[in-house]
Amino acid sequence: MSEQKHPLLTKSVLLVALSHAITDLSQGALPLLLPFLKSAFSLSYSQVGFIVLTQNLTSSVIQPIFGYISDRFPMPWLVPAGLLLSGVGMAVTGLAPSYTSLLMIVIITGLGIAAFHPQGAKMIHNTSHSDTRGQSMAIFSVGGNLGQACGSVFMMVLLALPGSVNNTLYFCLPAILLAFMLWRNLPVLSPATVNQPLNTIQKKKTSAPIPWAMITLLLAYIFFRSSIAAGLTTYIPLYFGEYLGGSHAYASYLVSGYLLSGVLGTYIGGVLGDKIGRKTIILGSMLLTLPLLILLPHATGYWALPLVVIIGFVYIASFSSTTVLAQEMMPGYEALGASLTIGFSIGLGGLAVTILGYIADHFGIPSVFSVISLVPVAAAVLAFFLPGRLFKADNVAVSKQPAS
Repeated sequence: MSEQKHPLLTKSVLLVALSHAITDLSQGALPLLLPFLKSAFSLSYSQVGFIVLTQNLTSSVIQPIFGYISDRFPMPWLVPAGLLLSGVGMAVTGLAPSYTSLLMIVIITGLGIAAFHPQGAKMIHNTSHSDTRGQSMAIFSVGGNLGQACGSVFMMVLLALPGSVNNTLYFCLPAILLAFMLWRNLPVLSPATVNQPLNTIQKKKTSAPIPWAMITLLLAYIFFRSSIAAGLTTYIPLYFGEYLGGSHAYASYLVSGYLLSGVLGTYIGGVLGDKIGRKTIILGSMLLTLPLLILLPHATGYWALPLVVIIGFVYIASFSSTTVLAQEMMPGYEALGASLTIGFSIGLGGLAVTILGYIADHFGIPSVFSVISLVPVAAAVLAFFLPGRLFKADNVAVSKQPAS
């Protein structure tokens, strides 16, 4: 059945994508709140860093635990519950009476984010036709990207109002509204798990073994891609703003342009993945990124802006394709596949910043871009060995199986 013939499926994708945006508001909002929390609790930079690490571990790295559990014991209610935890957790962050309670709130917020993503991505997979899964996953991913961007803007507005950090309470409003809408629509969003007994659902799971070698290959590719992302967002402002002695405002424009173009690249890449093959997008993304990254440190003046915009568009174009490919290689374990590609490997990609920091300290910031420009080579080699054919839409045979 195609989405065109069943508009409810399209509405389902849009509702889950909007919920993804509301869930990820907290991820975009927390960084702006950190300076206020540092001042309020007289925190050291190490303590501030531990807050960020805590959020990263609870919201990203542990996602596969929720993915595995929700595949084994279908729990569609995790989507509204995770959204609600994320929103309410962010809402009370500004009201925390101590550093210890603040960390507990961050953990609860992160667990809500981690619970939402695997089951939400599974809903997208199961309510989409196999020919449009890339596009649907791209819409879901764009929702998260926009949510993080809007979260920072929303927090900035709230902090400027009377009440300052206490205004985080307003984050509970969109969370409660969307959680209620999701709960009311669970029979449409996940009909197989809501309307059928658990033993019937488990019998439908495929007995095909999971190709862990190929999954590991794909996760290594995502780790390299995430390393590029973490490196660029960290060192573009440091290189163009401090090392070259440029304007810090211009450096912030570069990062904003880079991130916004990534939103468009996510959607276009997902659509193209359905048409010309996910492997084509995954491999082509890194091959096109390679020369652009080589040119980046040599860009002077305003030429840097269009270059980072193109980089942001091209390198992130494979985002939804990697998630869908993992789900297609793991039929019956779509939530686990999504959690491994969206949460775990991306969370580990942040570790690259530590390595790049060591390189910057000992060899200078320009050497960081030299290292980053080599990463697409390793990623492209891995992509070449992934399953699927180039310029063919039928990447993985199991993708044509109907979703349970």
